[in-house]
Amino acid sequence: MDDSSTTQPSTLIVAWRMGKKAHGRVVKAGGDVVDQLRSYAAAADEKTDSGSSRDYDPNDEQDEELDFLTADREELLDTALLEQVQKGASLPKVDPEELRGKTLALYALVTGTDPDNLTIYIRKKNPVQLAKKGLVAIFDDTLSRVEKPILAFDSFFDVVLKSDRVEILHQKNFELLFKESEAVLASTQQWAEELDEELPIAIDGVDFLAQRLRENSVIRRRVLSIRKSGYLDNLTPDILREKMLERKLDPDVLIKDDCLVFNKETERDILLLLNEDLWTGDFSGEQYSATRKARR
Repeated sequence: MDDSSTTQPSTLIVAWRMGKKAHGRVVKAGGDVVDQLRSYAAAADEKTDSGSSRDYDPNDEQDEELDFLTADREELLDTALLEQVQKGASLPKVDPEELRGKTLALYALVTGTDPDNLTIYIRKKNPVQLAKKGLVAIFDDTLSRVEKPILAFDSFFDVVLKSDRVEILHQKNFELLFKESEAVLASTQQWAEELDEELPIAIDGVDFLAQRLRENSVIRRRVLSIRKSGYLDNLTPDILREKMLERKLDPDVLIKDDCLVFNKETERDILLLLNEDLWTGDFSGEQYSATRKARR
């Protein structure tokens, strides 16, 4: 069992985004607070040490039977946020007033002293509760208004970052943090152009696809899965036409001059086909599509 959550020095940090940039700060925390957070981290370690898992795929759902997913660190597409989190104790200390007006993306418990071998427990939550909400508390038997921001923490974490892998306890929160931020969406034009290099896209289709990637998370998941599939090199216009006919799609509409035609009318059919999300019912012969798959 990884005992870093209880034996290594630990630092509490918070991070937020401003456009494509991210900022992180160390939160000065008392020993009892850190000890409590360490106990939550130990619970996460116990789950990942003994629970069931499978490799993360953007095309999959994390079903109820799985305790967590595992991923390579290359899945952390928001590198700006990642860089801040990895700085850990070297980040500047936060001024309590700095928390006012900030929408924090996460808080994290960073354990270890070796910058190349940290374990980071991340919760996607803004822990700040502001006094402007009328928060009051009892001090010395007197009911008083709290004048400074306070932090409230949950008893679990969404993601554990280790030097060689990522352990995902909550898939949706992991994706919101590291795969769907503004910094990540800035790469959608590049993704569309890279797909064009593998499977030529008709004029205007690349820009159309890039825009749709920014707008639609389902399309982003499909394209990311397609780019990782490993079979794009084997797809020729003739093979695509053959598979389109098998799935009762019209290749004359979806392919022009050996290039894929991406527009509002065709995007769904093309991406479902490329992502292997189309199948035929064994008994009815009806055509079906999946919005997201769970692999067996």
